[in-house]
Amino acid sequence: MVQWKLVCGLAALAGTAHAMPIKDDINDTPDELTTMDEYFPGHGSYLALDNSPTSATLGIGSVAGEANTQGPYHPGELHADRNTRRLEVTKSTDMKKLETFFGLELETDITKLPTKYQHDPIPWPSSYWPVYADSINYKWAKGKPSPAEKYATAFGHDATTLMDKISAKNGIDSQAKRKKCTGDEECKPLKDGSVCAKRDGAESGYCIPTWFGICHAWAPAAILEAEPACAVERNGTVFEPYDIKALITLAYDGSKIPTIFTGSRFNGNDNAPNNTDQYGRFFDDRRRDVSPGYFHVAVTNIMGRFNHSFVVDITAGNEVWNQPARSYEILRLSWTTPTAAAKKYFDTDKYPFNDAATKIAVVTTRFSWIVESGVNGPLVSTGIVDKYTTSADYEYILETDETYQILGGEWLSGSKANHPDFLWLPASKPDNSTVTSVGLVYGEIEALVDESVANAGDCKATAQTTTALPRTTTPGSSTGSAATSTDSSGSAPAPADSTESSGSAPASAGSAESSTEASGSAPAAPPARSTESSTEASGSAPAAPGAESMESSAESSGSAPAAPAVQSTESSGAAPPAEATEAPAAET
Repeated sequence: MVQWKLVCGLAALAGTAHAMPIKDDINDTPDELTTMDEYFPGHGSYLALDNSPTSATLGIGSVAGEANTQGPYHPGELHADRNTRRLEVTKSTDMKKLETFFGLELETDITKLPTKYQHDPIPWPSSYWPVYADSINYKWAKGKPSPAEKYATAFGHDATTLMDKISAKNGIDSQAKRKKCTGDEECKPLKDGSVCAKRDGAESGYCIPTWFGICHAWAPAAILEAEPACAVERNGTVFEPYDIKALITLAYDGSKIPTIFTGSRFNGNDNAPNNTDQYGRFFDDRRRDVSPGYFHVAVTNIMGRFNHSFVVDITAGNEVWNQPARSYEILRLSWTTPTAAAKKYFDTDKYPFNDAATKIAVVTTRFSWIVESGVNGPLVSTGIVDKYTTSADYEYILETDETYQILGGEWLSGSKANHPDFLWLPASKPDNSTVTSVGLVYGEIEALVDESVANAGDCKATAQTTTALPRTTTPGSSTGSAATSTDSSGSAPAPADSTESSGSAPASAGSAESSTEASGSAPAAPPARSTESSTEASGSAPAAPGAESMESSAESSGSAPAAPAVQSTESSGAAPPAEATEAPAAET
């Protein structure tokens, strides 16, 4: 019996051996798109040692409603007007990829970056269809065929043949080289979170880590595709919204869409001894290569300026957790000097990382993403999506020059270990004629999506059938993760006696939580450790502090701030005073 522990993992991005400026990652493939195929670095399972990404030439992209006024952009070359910018020497390949895709330069002036944004439409929650549950062969609704069976029946395929192909590519049979087993006890010595996964009707199976799955396909589908809302009948077969989500997700896995992949995946040992330096930073560049500088510039530009969502691996460790981004908000932005930052955060008299830094911004950013869910029916339009949204408060410092251009940064406190590993954008939806290696026709499934969405105003509310899934553990929670969710995220299990549940194992006996809207994946996060927040962040560049200001919130004016008063000794906002010392967070 499958115990559906919905956990989807991936790992980290490379930085530098000393400071963490915005610079080239040693594992970057410059000026290219990365194809989402079996070699995709964001794949939701372990990577083979000889895996290398498949690339394609990167063309110039555009932003809806905005023209490319910079003229032709030749990848690898600097824009003419960039030659006078201090960031020229640290402009990373990842940043150039984003600029090429959007057809616009990234803004790096911290005083001009939007302080909050929520993507509309919100990406939809669903499952990552874990390998150990045999992917979309899993019968999520009790007594009903699986999504794979339904597709075969409706579109004239042999069900057994299709399900065997899916298992061999994305399900249990794909792990036939792993340890054979008949029960979970045989998998425990592996110490990798494996369970004994067996195909329907089989007496034996293989030890498979529960995080293996197709979160790398669900996340882009949730961003690019409209959320299925109504049941659709095709050739006598009824597809529930959850079935359609399963099919469109697997179609993305085999579609080979182009992506803009930034950062590097950490594929090493999470628990290697002596793996941090004297400042608590990982030695392995790949585990810290989404530096705070790049994170801040990327998130505020992609979301705040270009109105796009993206996919993020939310942990820097070995497992991969591909999640679609929902929103961000800068809760705190205060200023200090490099010397003051060195003493307060790194216990040293001189700032040890970047001599070019003349000002230090101390930042707390609340970043929110969508987690997996086992609930059938529309979740975004009904507001249920809020229960499947999780946030983390990332704490970091940003280095700037005299003109407030971001040069780099360092993670602080718990964010040193718990921060995003890599982030990427799907460059396009699959071509309508795409046929995946297992035989799914994207055009047929897209037609189901379209009909499900078109009928949304007429169909009756779909029953909230669930998948009776046990609670899992948030990555990093044991080490003080800042991940939070005010509306418990997608982990509370369905009750064992649910009449709509699938027959997978119910919540563990010790769990005191139950829900008829069980998610089936990323779990509810622990309470926030940070008490710093602001409800006044407006979504545009923060205003400069007043002449006598001791503290100010991230409340913003919506325009570039005036130069700060020289007499201010502490500030929170945009441009700092010349001799600023670090200011406390604004209280709400």
